[in-house]
Amino acid sequence: MNSNHTEIYLDASATSPPLNNVIDQISYVQKAIWGNPSSIHNIGLKSAELLERSRFSIAEKFNVLAEQIIFTSGATESINIAIRNISLLYKPSRIVISSVEHPAVIYAANSLKRNGWQVKYWPVDNYGTIDLTYIDEMLSEPTKILSIISAQSEIGTTQPIKKIAIECKKRGIYFHTDATQIISQGLIDFEQLKVSSLSASAHKFRGPKGVGFLILDKNYLAYLKDNKSDILHENGIRAGTQPVPLIHGMSVALNSIDIKTRIDLEKFDFADTYTTKLTNYLRLKLLELPGLSLIGHPYNRLPNHISLLITKNGHPISSHKLVLELSKNGIYASSGTACSSHLKRESNTLKAIGIPSKYSKSNLRLSLGNWLFDLDINYLCNRIYNTINIVAENQS
Repeated sequence: MNSNHTEIYLDASATSPPLNNVIDQISYVQKAIWGNPSSIHNIGLKSAELLERSRFSIAEKFNVLAEQIIFTSGATESINIAIRNISLLYKPSRIVISSVEHPAVIYAANSLKRNGWQVKYWPVDNYGTIDLTYIDEMLSEPTKILSIISAQSEIGTTQPIKKIAIECKKRGIYFHTDATQIISQGLIDFEQLKVSSLSASAHKFRGPKGVGFLILDKNYLAYLKDNKSDILHENGIRAGTQPVPLIHGMSVALNSIDIKTRIDLEKFDFADTYTTKLTNYLRLKLLELPGLSLIGHPYNRLPNHISLLITKNGHPISSHKLVLELSKNGIYASSGTACSSHLKRESNTLKAIGIPSKYSKSNLRLSLGNWLFDLDINYLCNRIYNTINIVAENQS
């Protein structure tokens, strides 16, 4: 994408444009290494070798053993394995999730109810941060499983994952985190994070769609392997032939991430990048406009993410209409999480952080990437301001 303002993509939290070398490598593997990795002849063995080289490469990035990497079709499947498969290791008890989880986690947790599980929601403050005053209540018996999102896609707030994980380890609680949004901002050390499992999708860090992974703690991996069914792939945890071209493409995308995120006890310390500088500048310029206010945590947040409430003279502006109007001018933003932004119901996340229903449809999300140019920023501010006025006129 160039800086002539014909197209400006600001929806990285939904998906990201695949890197050219990712596309090239997927195409090469489709043509040259197309065998089934489970076949024992030479064509299959070439595919199996590339599969395992990709696994080792990804494992190295996260400081884990290769066998701890479970390839999936994406974060949603990873989440379901992380929650539903693990639940089979326990008698029905209680699962706790945050009140700002992605729909995939909410659905997976609620699916356990039919097997006798209780589902409890951990409250957040008005920034969307887990309220740690509830930690003893949430991690007391009968809680056996916890799932907390690392970074919230609608409002950008990050969570004190390591601090919670340490408490879970003390109490023998299995702790999963949906890390889909943070990996594009820098690689993380799974061992330092202290969680039991971590899920992610490749298309959020400029890899292909249709592939992702789950990282499992060595102990829980052993439990699942001991209780596996007759399925043959991914340590017996998952059925289906592995999509080697996509897995290799995901590995290539991860290899392109040359920065690391430090994991502090109560926050993620993201590296200061070109995208961060663009985001900070855009945020400052947008907040100079009347009627725009930032939601989510002011600094414990994704460094490429801006979440705004849009009003005009105190009246809420429809972000859905705003996104459509911006799209006519080649500016691609979002009105919320990609998995639910087309639905008419109120956002669970905005409700959880205390946004009044009157403003629940006025959330504009801008998420940036390294394909943007600094020349785009001033143009964006003017275009967004003009578009708000157009939508306001049409609403009145």
